[in-house]
Parts: sequence; structure tokens; C-alpha cells
Amino acid sequence: MKFNLLPYTAQQARQWVSLVFMACIAMAAQAQSANSMAEYRVKAAYIYNFAKYVDWPGVEAKEFHVCTAGRDDLGGALFALDRRLAQGREIQVRQNVALDQLKDCQIIFVGDRDSKLLTSVVRQLLGAPVLIVSDNQQAVEAGAHIALASVDDRVEFDVNLATLQRANLKASSQMLKLARTTKPTKP
Repeated sequence: MKFNLLPYTAQQARQWVSLVFMACIAMAAQAQSANSMAEYRVKAAYIYNFAKYVDWPGVEAKEFHVCTAGRDDLGGALFALDRRLAQGREIQVRQNVALDQLKDCQIIFVGDRDSKLLTSVVRQLLGAPVLIVSDNQQAVEAGAHIALASVDDRVEFDVNLATLQRANLKASSQMLKLARTTKPTKP
């Protein structure tokens, strides 16, 4: 009597190995996606706090517009801010706002995936009281007011004091103490 120690044929064994391999890849991709979503939520929370700790002198709108230039909305995390309050005003999140309508926003986010728009946004809003936030590494040097940076599984931010001042925006001292850098960088 013969015993078959391997109940599978070679082809079936290869299929099982392929299936296990694909499952491992899928789990790794899901873990990466979960990490990205957590990072996006943290960045959206920073933007919410910027709405609370930056003053827009002379802006009397009933709504507080947080807008995106382009399609990058931090994986949808920005929409969690919709209808929340900042400085007594209801936040309205608007996506993919046209350049000629950016001045209707209080905060404009330019995501790294839309970084080619950053120069145009900065040029369009030069001196306007609209806070420009980006997660592009060269955002502050390009003229954005605040750059979000991912460092060792943390999100930090840099502030361009010179452009904030030119836009007549005033960041609270508590917020500036939390910034990684607050250099008076030239745009």
C-alpha cells in the first residue's frame, strides 16, 4: 500500500503558493493604504488647527472655505472638516477650485500630486489673505505659507514667515512654537 505524502499535484502546489503570495502582497498593500490614510487624517487635522490658529484680518465671511487646487484632497480626509467650526464659522470644503476663484478661500491646499499647480497658485494669490498649505517638500521655498512634512512616521510643518506677513495673515505664537522651522524664506 502506497501513501501519498503530498495530497496535491505539483501544479496545485504552485497555485497554492501563488495564492499565498498574492494574499501577502494584498495585505502589505492594505497596511500601506492604512498608513497613508492615517497620515492624511493627521494632515487634515493640522489644516483644521491652522484654521483655528491663524487670523485673517478684515475677512468677515460667514463661511470658512478650505479649498484644494487640483484633485488631491488627502484621500478624502479633508472632507471630514466639512461643517466643523473654525473661529465661529462653518467650514466648507471645496475641491479642485479654479485659479480665478482661489481668493474666495481662506485656506488652499495644494497636494504633492498637484505640485505643478503650486507656482500658479502662489502667483495668483500673491499678497491675498489666503493661507497656502502644501505637502510638497519645496513648498515653502516656492512661496507657500506652510509646508507639511512626513518625518519618521510623524507629520511636522514649516512656516514661511515672510509670505505670511505679505498676505497679512497672523499665526498664533502657540502655533509657531510647534513648527519645525519658521524661517523668513523668500518666495
